[in-house]
Amino acid sequence: MPQVSVVVPAYNPGAFLARALDSVLAQTFGDLECIVVDDGSAEDLGWVQRHADPRVVLHRQPNRGVSVARNVGVTLARSPIIAFLDQDDEWLPDKLGRQMAAYAAEPTASFAHTGLIWVLPTGSLTAPAPAVTYLELLRGAQHVCLSSLLVPAEHYWAVGGHSPLLAQQQDFDLFLRLLRVFGPPVRVAEPLVRYHVHGQNASADYRTAVRESRGVLEAHRLRGAQSGDRLAAEAAAQGLANAQRLYAFQALDAARETWREGPRLRALGHLRDAWRLSRATVAASAADHLRRSGPPTAPGPR
Repeated sequence: MPQVSVVVPAYNPGAFLARALDSVLAQTFGDLECIVVDDGSAEDLGWVQRHADPRVVLHRQPNRGVSVARNVGVTLARSPIIAFLDQDDEWLPDKLGRQMAAYAAEPTASFAHTGLIWVLPTGSLTAPAPAVTYLELLRGAQHVCLSSLLVPAEHYWAVGGHSPLLAQQQDFDLFLRLLRVFGPPVRVAEPLVRYHVHGQNASADYRTAVRESRGVLEAHRLRGAQSGDRLAAEAAAQGLANAQRLYAFQALDAARETWREGPRLRALGHLRDAWRLSRATVAASAADHLRRSGPPTAPGPR
C-alpha cells in the first residue's frame, strides 16, 4: 500500500497533463500512487493507461465535473493520505517529502499545505504559505491552493469531500469546512507548487465565482450567528464585502478587455456587474484613470 495517493482530475488537458505527471513521478518521496480521473475528455488519454511507470493508473468516467472526479479519485485511493494536483499545475521535487515530514511532526493537523509560485505570462511571483486560520480564510485575507494540499482521507470524507454543486468555489468551501471542524493546518512555507495562470483557468469566470462565494460565505455567516459564534459571523460578513470588491475588479477587467475587442454591449454588461458589486471600486478605478490620463484640456484659440 502506498503512503500517499495523488489524485489528478483531467478534462481535455492537452500538454498540461504530461507535465503534471512528470512532476509527480519526479518526487524525492516515491512511495505513492497517482490516480488520473479522466472526466469524459474528448481527447484520447489512453497514453496514461499505458504509462511506463506502474504507479500511474487511469480511471475513465462520463463527464460529471471536477468535484465528482476528485471524490471518485479519493474513493479509489489505497492510501489514507491524499494529495491533489490540478492537471495544469506542477510540483517541485521535494514537495511531498517536505509535507510528509511536517505532518509526522503534527499528526493532528487539519491538513498540510505549501507556498506557491504563481507562473504568469509576464513572469513568476512567489507566495509563501500563510499560517491559515478559519477566521482569516473567511475574511478573504488568506489563500490556499488545492494543488498544495495533503489531507487525511478520513478528514476529507468527514467534511463531505468536494461539493459537486459548486463549479468555482469548491476548494474554498472544502478548506473552510476542514478548518472549522479540524482546526489549524500544518504548513511548509516554502513555495513547492507551480500554479500556472492562463486563459483556461476556471477561476476566470467571475460571475459564477461571485454567486458561489456568496452562497458559501452566507452559509458560514448564518451558522456563526445561529450558534453564537460572533467572530465567525463577523468574519464571514467581512469576507462577503471583500469578495464583492474582488469580483468588481474582475468585472472591470472583463469590461476593458471586451471593449477593446469590440462588442460594446457586452462590455457595458460587465461594467454594470462591477457597479452592482461595488460602486466604491468602480469610482476608485475611474478616479485612478483620471489621475493617470490627466484632466481634460480646454480647446485653444483658433
